[in-house]
Amino acid sequence: MPNLIVKTGNKILEINAQQGQNLLELLREADIDISTPCNGNGTCGKCKVRILSGPLPNPSQNEIKVLGFNAIEAGYRLSCCYAVRSDVEILLENDSLQAQIVTEGRQRSFELDPVVTKENIVLEKPSLSSQISDFERVLGSCSMLEVNTPSLQLIRNIPELIRQKDYNISLIKTGTRLLGVEAGDTTESLYGVAVDIGTTTIAAYLIDLTDGERLCVYSGLNPQKKFGADVISRIKHTIDSETGLEELNNLIINEINSCIGAMCEEANISRSDIYAITLVGNTTMTHFLLKVPAKNIAAAPFIPAVTSMVKINAKELGVDINPYGLAFVLPAVSAYIGADTVGAVLSTGMYEQEDISLLIDIGTNGEIVLGNREVLYACSSAAGPAFEGANIRNGIGSIKGAINSISLKSGVSYTTIGGAEPVGICGTGIVDGIAQLLEMGIVDETGRLDDEWEPATPEQASLAKNITVVDNMNAFLICGDIAITQKDIRELQNAKGAIAAGINVLVKQSGINFSDIKNVYLAGGFGTYINVDSALKIGLIPFQLRGKIQPVGNAAGQGAIEGLLSVKRLSDAEIISKKIKYIELSSSKDFNDFYMNCMMFE
Repeated sequence: MPNLIVKTGNKILEINAQQGQNLLELLREADIDISTPCNGNGTCGKCKVRILSGPLPNPSQNEIKVLGFNAIEAGYRLSCCYAVRSDVEILLENDSLQAQIVTEGRQRSFELDPVVTKENIVLEKPSLSSQISDFERVLGSCSMLEVNTPSLQLIRNIPELIRQKDYNISLIKTGTRLLGVEAGDTTESLYGVAVDIGTTTIAAYLIDLTDGERLCVYSGLNPQKKFGADVISRIKHTIDSETGLEELNNLIINEINSCIGAMCEEANISRSDIYAITLVGNTTMTHFLLKVPAKNIAAAPFIPAVTSMVKINAKELGVDINPYGLAFVLPAVSAYIGADTVGAVLSTGMYEQEDISLLIDIGTNGEIVLGNREVLYACSSAAGPAFEGANIRNGIGSIKGAINSISLKSGVSYTTIGGAEPVGICGTGIVDGIAQLLEMGIVDETGRLDDEWEPATPEQASLAKNITVVDNMNAFLICGDIAITQKDIRELQNAKGAIAAGINVLVKQSGINFSDIKNVYLAGGFGTYINVDSALKIGLIPFQLRGKIQPVGNAAGQGAIEGLLSVKRLSDAEIISKKIKYIELSSSKDFNDFYMNCMMFE
């Protein structure tokens, strides 16, 4: 039986392998975190490992293409293409644990009316002249109290509960519906959690429901990323594997429970003090959360199993909070306009405004919403993972050491996340870099990187030496061996063309002019950190919108918080989901025409 030694960070792990076992699958089985944006299809290059000792097979043509000659010569191979046939020692450069995740969102004022409340009462004690049953005595204590479907466990518990504190009890309610009963006055102990499940990241918030105060925040990477960077790869896993859906469900539920535990420890409260959880995510993420098959989302005509709001007992979902606690999954619109977009529309308030606004959440899929209180139009544009660092030669996520801004004004200068040594380029860095290359004329309007470029001023002279050939293609070196290649530029053109085309389709089909748009909300991590001038320069955002753009942070997460703290806001989410008119871009001729035009850097 072959023996695998894995060196990662300051850890050394030893794993027994089966003869001929795929290295990537072996690492996954051992719960070793490894980036696999393409879900092991050999196309992204992110699952590379360095073979320190043991067999070093001849690289395939695909590995040479994906990894490049320098990495091959240094002993790197794709783990998804490596079969373990004898003892081997590998180095896994895992730098995904320090991701920069946006958790802040723009907050609005609203009346506090949480989805779960408590009321302390003292019951009239039973007597020979008042022989009402315990359960009916509780129900009769409040004229506005009802139980649609009585919990058998609640009925079993009530006799002892009401007598523990001499008939002093606290009612746990959602609206007028009774959820549970606790002995004594526990009204000061009432907390809730809001969760934004992103394809790449997860953000959670612990909220005191008695005053609306946010106590702490948790953020991390979505553990489902091991099965691909995009939703289609993950859906494919649920189709290909009998246990795929259960695996993806377990990963996200366990992560939610872990983050709840971490926040409870930080706030010094118990899980049983949490009575409600609201959740948002794209439609595929909420399907995985609910353990509902998502396979029909991946193929035309793109039909999800459910888009309405789901309101269930949290323990049925597997979320470990108070046994009486409720889970609310906000509604979606379609297969590719999910609860996260509904939450973002909710938190920006654009659905209530007279002014026309444009909401853009840029990621693997770009969700775009246009309109006001009268009408809302939405579309989802398949930008691909370039904005998140995938399919880019040195692309990485927003982690420590990622180059996140680039300037070519006086030679090459850049900044990195956390001020650390550069390890790659994240999405905002790619946009910045290409915008700068365009400004210098090194890249032309067609996207061609000119290997014969000549500087126009003495200040630009030093840039010429950075133009080189990497992996048999023209490239521009940023630092060390980190470069922006011709292929990277084409990837960005495809991504930005898809987003810009989606915006143009909404403008045309809605009959709204660019001049009518008063606000442009950029949501999510990419929208928060992107250099707006660079986004305009490359044509990611149409130039007509200059001066109207404002980042709104994690608008989806803020929408989940509002839904937790306000019954009206939760109701508004349902109204929004029904109000949005979804436009399917895959069947739009306008989209194809706009896309071809928007590919250019003009």
